[in-house]
Amino acid sequence: PGYIPNPNVKWEESSQTNLGIDTRFLQSRMTFSFDYFKKKTIDMLMKQPIPSYVGIGAPIANVGDMENWGLEFELGWKQSVGEFNYAVSANASYLKNKLINLGNETGEQIYENAGASGVGSYVKGMNGDVFPYFYGYKTDGLFQNQTEVDAYVNADGEKYQSAALPGDVRFVDLNGDGVISDADKTKIGKGMPDWTYGLTLSADWKGVDLNLFFQGTIGNDVFDFSQRGDIPAMNRPAWILDRWHGEGTSSHIPRMTSANPNGNWRSSDLYIKDGSYMRLKSAQLGYTLPVDLTGKIAVQRLRIYVSADNLLTFTSYDGFDPEIASGGYTTIGIDRGIYPQSRTISVGANITF
Repeated sequence: PGYIPNPNVKWEESSQTNLGIDTRFLQSRMTFSFDYFKKKTIDMLMKQPIPSYVGIGAPIANVGDMENWGLEFELGWKQSVGEFNYAVSANASYLKNKLINLGNETGEQIYENAGASGVGSYVKGMNGDVFPYFYGYKTDGLFQNQTEVDAYVNADGEKYQSAALPGDVRFVDLNGDGVISDADKTKIGKGMPDWTYGLTLSADWKGVDLNLFFQGTIGNDVFDFSQRGDIPAMNRPAWILDRWHGEGTSSHIPRMTSANPNGNWRSSDLYIKDGSYMRLKSAQLGYTLPVDLTGKIAVQRLRIYVSADNLLTFTSYDGFDPEIASGGYTTIGIDRGIYPQSRTISVGANITF
């Protein structure tokens, strides 16, 4: 196996409370449902950290307690007006989670670390907080000139970042101890969305039918790992053209250099981007031929259609795809340059003989 076996593992245990209501109004034209849930899980199956020199995957053990709670809504409407029929259905869910007990002595643990690349640790779990979260430094823009570098000093007059040059990142001494160190790293974002939602629209009229399905998220971040600058030969996204190349040219993309004594690309809020999006996930337009026409060719029903998947996406995220789903629970929202979902357009027919 690729990891150390643990003969003592057992099933997780969970208890859940659900409260809900389902209603119909106006001769069932309008429907509404609401659900509240709260779930507590104990003895969670989680990987346990081991030294990297072991050379094998971490073992899985029953450690940790988690609490999740959320709300779910669904509202629908359907109506016929003459030969025109239409229906609208919208749903949304709100989710919050909290790590109750990580199962170790410190109550915190690093889950993702890219130390060899200079990024360092960037995903963490901690008792009493959302699980997991992105972890790194807070920043305060870029040094625009040498005067700003020289002026960034602690209470003793010592430079916070002695190796910094104009165009480098200014890191925040969050704990106020006078030095920039790992002790200043904190929660900088999370990959789990607060809200997920969907919207379905359908209509038909005299044989013509249209179906649209939208989906999206609100309140989630993306850790844009693809922007790491520690690999000089790596291809860069187009945003690198907006990098700092002189005073006032950029406040968030540092200068381009193969030498990086300031550690510009260590984990920080510069990697964090809004991952909220809305996508037209599927669309289909069809036409069913009249029966008196199809009967002449011994066909009971003939419908032709054109459909499209991932046709439109609305987002402020400048990476390939905001809909990131790769790896396990500790890598939610981490974009390592994943291949975007394909936009497909197809034409077809449904035939009943």
